[in-house]
Formats: sequence, structure tokens, C-alpha cells
Amino acid sequence: MTESYSKSLRREMISHSPKKFCCRNNLLRAMTACTGGAPLRDADAAAYYNSLLSEAKSKSCAPDASPDLGDVSALRCAGCRPAILRGIFIAVGSVTDPARHESNLDLAFRSEARAEAIWKYLLSAGFDFRRRTRRGSVVLYMKSGEAIADFFAEAGINRVLYDVSNAGLISDVSNFANRRYNADISNLTRSTEASVCVCDAIRSLEAAGKLHLLDETLYETAMLRLEYPELTLSQLAAASPKRLTKSTLYNRLRRIMAIAEEYRSTGGQAACGEGEHKKQED
Repeated sequence: MTESYSKSLRREMISHSPKKFCCRNNLLRAMTACTGGAPLRDADAAAYYNSLLSEAKSKSCAPDASPDLGDVSALRCAGCRPAILRGIFIAVGSVTDPARHESNLDLAFRSEARAEAIWKYLLSAGFDFRRRTRRGSVVLYMKSGEAIADFFAEAGINRVLYDVSNAGLISDVSNFANRRYNADISNLTRSTEASVCVCDAIRSLEAAGKLHLLDETLYETAMLRLEYPELTLSQLAAASPKRLTKSTLYNRLRRIMAIAEEYRSTGGQAACGEGEHKKQED
């Protein structure tokens, strides 16, 4: 019997388990939030859950029966949020093969309360799931091929994006990827790639001996951007030690660029990090 598209996708996620423990633990938290630790119907998913749970228990990090996926203190690196989406799909998800059927992603729950909690989390993360009841289960679903591809891309599983594209549901993968990229950075600069522009501004302050004059929050943000120049704003916010929001990070980077520009425009006379720049709130 041919393996279903959902099962093969689930196997792929399990076989490419996150390397970092914090990510695996967030994946476990997501599975537990979906099921409460109840036995999983899929044998591969059940075995994977038990292995993750054993590891977490050995480190005294096993989640409670109803973990709060919105708790940002549990997010330790940029891979933790994608791991949560993977855990949700592995535990309760199914998706149609884009090459054979109309796109449909279902998350089926035995508990209405758990469905409600996951629904709120997904909505807050920007995913427009609808809700219905089917044969005693509460189902969260999406039918847009582009939205489904976006969900799996955020989960770090690009296979669905390519499959949807090949099925003709997304005509231009490059344009789609660019829209996702620009959503994070277009407000920082409209002329050049945002990360390059910000890093150039930071390095200009460093070369002028002004970088150390930034206030503590701006200095930390500048160092974070230089350390991870390839990350989008969302990923950079997740990687920040103090769990900054994307909005806070954007405002700080914008202020750093403004300070660098002021310094350049005044021929080096601007007091970087002092005066109004130092006293602005995030």
C-alpha cells in the first residue's frame, strides 16, 4: 500500500529532528499541548513522542499536560518557533497531496479546549486557520495552497512549498519567497538589502570610534545584528537573549541607522548615543 502524503511528510519531520535540545523540547511541548500526552494514533509519531519525553525527563524538563506555547521564555533560539509548528503537525496534522487533490491542511483534536488553545496560538502567529466540528473532533483547517505552503515553510519544511508550486497553485516560487522576505525588512530600507544597510551603518559607527557611545540597548542590538547578518527580523528577535519583539528590534535598528546618518551628515560632530538618542524609549 502506498504511503500517504501526510505520513511521508511526518516521517520526514521525525527523521530530521532538530539538533538543539531547546528546539526538541519545544517540539515536545507542542505535541503535548495538542494531545495532553494521550496515545497518538500514528505509530511513528507515538515512538518519536516517547523518545522526546524520555530525553526531557532525563533533563528534568518534561512539559506539564497543558503547556503554554505562547510562553516566550521557552524560546531559546531561532529554531524553537519552527519546532513548535512541526510538533503540532506531527501530533494532529494531515495534508492532502498538492499534486492530486485540492489543497487542504487539517489539525484534528479530540479536546475542544486543546483545539481552542492551539487555534489562538496559530492566529497570534499569523496563520488564518478556520474551525469546524467533524465526527466528534474539532478540526482547524486551511484550504489556500499559498497559506499551507507558508505554514510548512515557517516550520522549516520547504518540500510542501515546492510541491504546491509544481501543482500550479503558486506560479512563481521566487516571487513568493521574496514577498515573505520583504515582509520582515521592507520598512528598514527601500533601496538596498536591509541587513547589509544596517550592518554598514553599524560598521561606520565602529570605524569612527562611536559605536561604544551607543546606549546599552542599542549597543546590544547592534552587536546582535552583526553576529547574525543573515537572519530576518523575526528570526533575529527570536535569537535575541532578551526575547525582543520584532517591533522593538525594528525600532532599535532604525534608531541606529538614524544615528549613523546624523553622524555622517554633520561631518562627525553628532554625539552618538547621547542626548535625545540615548533617552528615547523603545
